[in-house]
Amino acid sequence: MPFADYAFFTSLGLGLIIIVSVAMRCINKRRERAIQLRAPLLPESTDHRLDAALREAEDGYNVCTACGFENFKRLIFCTICGTAIVTAASEKKNKKRWWRAKVEEPIVVNNGPSQRQRRARMRKEWQRKVDVEGNMFWYREGVESAQPSTYPGYVLRMTSEVETDKDVNEAMPLEERAKNLAETLIVSSLEWTEASNSDPSQLSFNLASLSDEDKRDTLTLFTQTFPAKYVHLVTSASMLLNQRKRSQLKLNVNRDKVFEDSLALMNDIATHHMHGVMRIIFIDETGVDAGGVHREWLQLLFEKLVDPNTGLFTCTNRAEQTYYLNPHSKTILGDNHLAYFFSTGRLLGRAFLEGYVTGFHFALPLLKIILGLPVSFSDLEFFDPEAYQGLKWLLDNNGVEHLSLDFTVCEQVGDEMVIVELLPDGGNIEVTDENKRQYVDLKLKYLLFGSVSSQLYALLQGFYHVIPPHVLMCLDPEELDYVLCGSDEIDVDDWERNTKYTEDLHDHPCKDWFWELVREMPNEYRRRLLIFATGSSRVPLAGFCALTSYDGKLSPFTLKGIDLNAEGYIVSHACFNRLDLPRHVSPVELKTVLYAILDTELYGFTTD
Repeated sequence: MPFADYAFFTSLGLGLIIIVSVAMRCINKRRERAIQLRAPLLPESTDHRLDAALREAEDGYNVCTACGFENFKRLIFCTICGTAIVTAASEKKNKKRWWRAKVEEPIVVNNGPSQRQRRARMRKEWQRKVDVEGNMFWYREGVESAQPSTYPGYVLRMTSEVETDKDVNEAMPLEERAKNLAETLIVSSLEWTEASNSDPSQLSFNLASLSDEDKRDTLTLFTQTFPAKYVHLVTSASMLLNQRKRSQLKLNVNRDKVFEDSLALMNDIATHHMHGVMRIIFIDETGVDAGGVHREWLQLLFEKLVDPNTGLFTCTNRAEQTYYLNPHSKTILGDNHLAYFFSTGRLLGRAFLEGYVTGFHFALPLLKIILGLPVSFSDLEFFDPEAYQGLKWLLDNNGVEHLSLDFTVCEQVGDEMVIVELLPDGGNIEVTDENKRQYVDLKLKYLLFGSVSSQLYALLQGFYHVIPPHVLMCLDPEELDYVLCGSDEIDVDDWERNTKYTEDLHDHPCKDWFWELVREMPNEYRRRLLIFATGSSRVPLAGFCALTSYDGKLSPFTLKGIDLNAEGYIVSHACFNRLDLPRHVSPVELKTVLYAILDTELYGFTTD
């Protein structure tokens, strides 16, 4: 064989060997990666939800074209306004669909932005800025404001504090807490102040202003993307929850009296213990709290908080299902109602720190008040649309004298009709075109503050006892709503992508049948399945990759294959986000046992 041919075939052979070796190496790496992703997490893993938040932020974000919110990459709809997210891939896909479309297409009528989109676009209406002398001031962007800057914004400020015999930070029984709050609350010490006359660096319940360094940090964080803000929040929460010498809190709760017992216990904890390790024990039940019982406890409590029979919150916007403080809470809950609001604030703060979401939305004014942002007349549209339309009509039309209005508000309290005067002798002051702006201003203040001032004071005191107010100042109200409430939808693709399996399920059809059934379920049934598997109906903000067991340690959703017995039931271990899945031989059998759980009230039960 000539030397040239020999060299050619030798080089060709070596090249093929290299190509095959590289290909085999890539295949093995992919196989190892797949096995690693599907292998159950080791109990001693120290991976924390902060790690999940960092990974999610590093993946980047997609900006919503409608409201400008920076959504996590995995999302296909904006979590703030609901608009479909446009990416390079989706645009390319839509172009292909356009070329294949028929010439005659139905005409789509654009009715303008929805109420949800309008609210999302106004989320940065009020911003903190710093002037050349280093002083902080309120800047009003005013985009799409229904009533422009002629209608001022108001901020809530504590102007004075009273001394009491007992420190509010101490542990107190429910009755004593209610008495203490009543003593410390002087309505005149809480007041609405025009934004132009207030210091944005001054926090609602803290007369001390932010330092120059804190001002710079706050402004810098406010301009960051939401994924970056989320990392900041999780980092701050981790620092608060992982302090040295953390106390151990064990709350013994009767399931049948979960609301009364839990809120009484939340009052009887000293403030310096509120960041301690918290374990929940349901009396006369065998479950050990390694995370699942705690999540189920929160789930039950959050459902109770917005139950109209409870008396704490009331739904003010039926269309958007948003909640505000109940002005008649004392009629329902009695003299201790302020203590219930205080412990609710603590509960919400604790859930925030641990990354648990409530599943219900607060009204926009309450979100702004929590953040110390100004509230204005335009916010009333999203609080109570009917009241907003009525007051707006007064402002836009003349001849209001013919309506026979005066400076009073009529309210139904129990079986009685109560008349509240907005001004001294308001029943004898007629609303005219000359004073109608004053009437609207006073009624706005009454609806959002005057009617619930004591409840608002107690709720914020409890909330700020757990979360320092400056931690939240980087958020706008829609971001706070997202952090508190989470997303209403359950992304099955994200769920499946972040699921781990035992080896026996890898090649078993039962695994595929399970996900087919989950995909065809209505969202309510997915919610029930999530409660059954994890103890919570909501997914962490960072997605299913951020599911935890206890103390913020990651614990991915796991399907463990088990032998098929006579009953074939699926067993839940919610503390570890695990389902024991019998290896069924047909999808019909699997659907039967799965829906046997979801069609009953037993979907919240967990074995661990």
